[in-house]
Amino acid sequence: MLTLTAARLGALVGGAVVVETVFALPGLGWLAVAAAVTRDHPVVVGSVVTSTVLVWLANLIAGVVAPVLDPRLRDG
Repeated sequence: MLTLTAARLGALVGGAVVVETVFALPGLGWLAVAAAVTRDHPVVVGSVVTSTVLVWLANLIAGVVAPVLDPRLRDG
């Protein structure tokens, strides 16, 4: 369950972009879309790198914590 939740973080970020754009809510998703429309490349790259690092960190933490919570995943 933990690893599935971490894997779904990317979909959550993508959903936030859609919701913020449709409802004109201020947020990081809306900022990324506005930067893409205005061709502000450093902001687009920064938002993509930030979301990628967050998803990677969530997966890393889930991989480290999963054996602690589930004894079947431990070696030995």
